[in-house]
Amino acid sequence: MSWNTVTAMEEKHRFISLAGSGRFTLTELCTDFKVSRKTGHKWWRRYQTDGVRGLQERSRRPWHCPHHTSEQIEELILRERRRRPTWGPKKLREVLRCKHRIKVLPARSTIAGVLRRHGLSQRRRRTPGLYLVPPTKLTKPTHCNHVWTVDFKGWFCTADGQRCDPLTVCDRYSHYLIGCHARANQQFKSTLWVFKNLLRQHGKPRIIRVDNGPPFASMGWGRLSQLSVWWIHQGIAVEFTRPAHPQDNGSHERMHRDLKAECTRPPSANLRAQQRRLQRWQHDYNHHRPHEALQMRKPAQVYRRSPRRLRENDKPLRYPAKYLLTTLSDNGQLRHQGHTYHVGEALAGCRVGLFVNASGVTELHFANVHLGNLVYDAEEQFRPKAYIVPPHHKPLAKTKPKSKSKV
Repeated sequence: MSWNTVTAMEEKHRFISLAGSGRFTLTELCTDFKVSRKTGHKWWRRYQTDGVRGLQERSRRPWHCPHHTSEQIEELILRERRRRPTWGPKKLREVLRCKHRIKVLPARSTIAGVLRRHGLSQRRRRTPGLYLVPPTKLTKPTHCNHVWTVDFKGWFCTADGQRCDPLTVCDRYSHYLIGCHARANQQFKSTLWVFKNLLRQHGKPRIIRVDNGPPFASMGWGRLSQLSVWWIHQGIAVEFTRPAHPQDNGSHERMHRDLKAECTRPPSANLRAQQRRLQRWQHDYNHHRPHEALQMRKPAQVYRRSPRRLRENDKPLRYPAKYLLTTLSDNGQLRHQGHTYHVGEALAGCRVGLFVNASGVTELHFANVHLGNLVYDAEEQFRPKAYIVPPHHKPLAKTKPKSKSKV
């Protein structure tokens, strides 16, 4: 036997027919149909006004919303978003406050909803995984020009097929983009020319933080290259990040993501046009883009030039009085106590200091960098007798060869 099924509309019709018969009160019918008296009176009132059509379901959407975002503000949000496709709700809200002088600002979630409704953004899931915190040995900047971060963004080709390597320099405290230069390569001379101009214009920082790639670092002692040696001669300390750990310079890498999205897709016609495009983006980044780490202020509002000026002529490095000073040869070799040690071509012609510690080990120093320890092993047969070991190297204990047992 099949069950009889009735719809909600059929029940409303039966309710109205019984109410119109006069045999039952609305209170009794509401009790039998298990609806509230308010709902029963509403059905009866709508039936008397609109007839059977009044019993149909109506939208519960309110006629007006007091805090609804106006069409003018939505148009401003969409216009600013189209001008800067990488800016999110936080920065767009700050633009509405500073540029358009809107007193009652929409919430960030409201701006996000406007963008999503017009197809200008979409939800992104955070990639699950382990996000490591950079080690504490990296210097935390406390003022402008305390730490500069330097890196080459990944190279690409312009429309004419020429290679472009954008070199970026950023002040870590104020997030001010000091330099953004389109270079044809990553060679030492080209990079040195850029840094001389930057230091003449902005002054010298205390520390420069770089990764382990050329021309900033090398495979030599202390990971020093010709460029990092020149920085040290200028009185600038060099700080290297851990190999294969881009999160140590995460803020700089995040800036590179915006640069790639706004300046390289598509690339410009040639290297000169690409440089003009990078300069326009640099000005917009420093003077118009609010930064969350600065409480939505612009980097140009925080940054100040450094009072430390560039030394055009390198002065000799100073060492403590207890250090023995010597100069490396033109091919980067050290001659000490009748033995020759190869230090590296990056330090060729530089003055270094030798210091004998409490353990009797001779330490090799360049400025404030401990390059290694000098070792002379007269008993070693399979390597040169005079060589350099890393500062924290622990020599392996020598074992005597096993004697052959007689049968």
